[in-house]
Amino acid sequence: VPSTRWVVQMAAAVTAPRIKFAWTADSILAGTDAVIAEHKAVEDALAATPAESWGPAELARWAEAEMNLSTDSSTWTFGYHVSTEKEIREAAATAEEKIDAYCVESGMRKDLYDVLVDFAGRVAAEEVALGPQEMRYLERLLRDFRRNGMALDDAKRAKLMEVKKRLSELSIAFSKNLNEDATKQKFSKDELRGMSDDYLASLEKPSDSDGFLVSLKYPDILPLLRKCKVEETRKRMDFLFSTKCQDVNVPLLEEALQLRSELASLLGYESFSAYQLEIRMASTPDQVLPFLSVLREKLIPYARRELEVLLQLKKEEKEKDGAEFDNKVNSWDFQYLHTRLMDEKYKVDDEAIKEYFPLSKVTEGLLEIYQRLLGLRFELLPDENTWHADTTCYAVFDQGSGSFMGHFFLDLHPREGKYGHAAVFPLQRAGNRADGSRQLPACAMLCNFTKPTAEKPSLLKHGEVVTMFHEFGHVMHNICTEAELHYFSGTRVERDFVEAPSQMLENWCYEVEPLRIMSGHYLDENKVLPDELLHAVIAAKNVDTGLLNLRQIFFGTFDMTIHMSTGGAVDTGGLWRQLRREVSLIPQQEGTNPAGGFGHIMGGYQSSYYGYLWSEVYSADLFSLFKGEPMSPVLGRRYRETILAPGGSVDGMDMVRSFLQRDPSQAAFLESIGVAG
Repeated sequence: VPSTRWVVQMAAAVTAPRIKFAWTADSILAGTDAVIAEHKAVEDALAATPAESWGPAELARWAEAEMNLSTDSSTWTFGYHVSTEKEIREAAATAEEKIDAYCVESGMRKDLYDVLVDFAGRVAAEEVALGPQEMRYLERLLRDFRRNGMALDDAKRAKLMEVKKRLSELSIAFSKNLNEDATKQKFSKDELRGMSDDYLASLEKPSDSDGFLVSLKYPDILPLLRKCKVEETRKRMDFLFSTKCQDVNVPLLEEALQLRSELASLLGYESFSAYQLEIRMASTPDQVLPFLSVLREKLIPYARRELEVLLQLKKEEKEKDGAEFDNKVNSWDFQYLHTRLMDEKYKVDDEAIKEYFPLSKVTEGLLEIYQRLLGLRFELLPDENTWHADTTCYAVFDQGSGSFMGHFFLDLHPREGKYGHAAVFPLQRAGNRADGSRQLPACAMLCNFTKPTAEKPSLLKHGEVVTMFHEFGHVMHNICTEAELHYFSGTRVERDFVEAPSQMLENWCYEVEPLRIMSGHYLDENKVLPDELLHAVIAAKNVDTGLLNLRQIFFGTFDMTIHMSTGGAVDTGGLWRQLRREVSLIPQQEGTNPAGGFGHIMGGYQSSYYGYLWSEVYSADLFSLFKGEPMSPVLGRRYRETILAPGGSVDGMDMVRSFLQRDPSQAAFLESIGVAG
């Protein structure tokens, strides 16, 4: 829990968020029905209003109805990701399925589309005047309706609705299977050689025998793959992780691929990728595939040299142990050998470093950095209602004016049934209401950092500090929005730009001053990260950069390839194995198909995974202005105003140019990963 020094007298009134966290299974289902009924009533009234009577007020009513639907839906569906009660999670999953199905129907209302087309004609004829964001909103609504098939005949439109409903069902089932996975593998202490006492103490113990149970949750499996000296143990856990939900989820994914191809064909697109990329910065697959392949070619020589270094490490270890050397870096070897290289050559000892990053100190330092950089003030609200005792809530104020800006919640430890990765949920996006008042944002950051034990607090590896800093960047993107309309609020930017603001902020985790602000030994927080460890972290930033970036290119290439298929069955397992070897240079373990656990491509990032690297190009260029002065409040304020505040009300490329005050370049990205242009 962060220091109580964050609890200070409020300088401005705090408006309670609209979203609520008191759930029962019955209230979730009843609330869901009410949310849908309320939204439908507004849409019915708007559809019944003749186009000649439409004006800015009707557009504002529509925008407010969309905002209420989004926020109130979060009230009834968020428990699916955070509740410890299975009954709540199941009810929330049902609620999400119902709301998603309703949204599909709402987005395909021909009566609304027709009246909107007529209204747009009056706007074009200058019979009605709209402001810039209202005009952009009208254009986006028309585009969304057309992409939903409103230009199709009745039969094709009905088929499209059927396809979309089924895709929603498949996505929810896929995610539910991952969230509910409780796979655990038992190992003896000898089979876990190399693991620290802290790690062993954190593991669940079998009730009926000796040993330790290792789950597939990140705090269990990632340290094991990095540190366990027993190759068979790593191989076993790599197999389990790579087959996570394989039997149940791969059929769901492969059905979804055929349905997505059918959807694209109905709408007149060459492929699902062409459909998806129409509304991205990249615009077409012809922009993405060369981007990935050119970058791959630049990285291959670096990656091959890196593999030779790792192979030599493995050979030396096998010779020392008198064990057979297979002359390969296997999928279960890479993390282990990479960690050894970091420990031995770069002296990046995660176990030593994490002693200087207790979660409470990192949180306190992170909050201080973001406040100073962006001109904000955060205040802990210890009495605010949340969904779990581990969760804390903060109010955000502008430093200059003292005005209240919104709330954020931090939920940082794993528990049964909780979302298993790191993400920010924009529970309540900002936006103006029809009466001129404004809804302020509230969002939740979910992470899964190791829980404290009786002997030690929660300690973060440096990579986890980076993760926390990245995710909090999404929090700030939501909180700092000044977009007038909910449709453009916060992170509602082009999907291939949405990661850029957070990726840019990761760089603070490799700068001296921020690292000192966020560090302090758990036994004495006055002892910051020593210079030798601090400089080792910075020096090691680009260790194995070729292999690590090829891994991202592999994911992006797999995602693009499966979504450029034109309707035939896709063998995701065969394609995964082929591309993993060809692109990442490291083979996949036989008998596994990790596509069953690739949540991104069933959770909104389908044909969009390339966006992580795409946006890194822009994030590196953005950070280039901060080099040498990472805590500059002047640049920080400019960043807040030009990148965070507009949300989706301005195109991503225009925001980048506005901040840089020039055209963007790839040079900073290539330099940042240690690759010559």
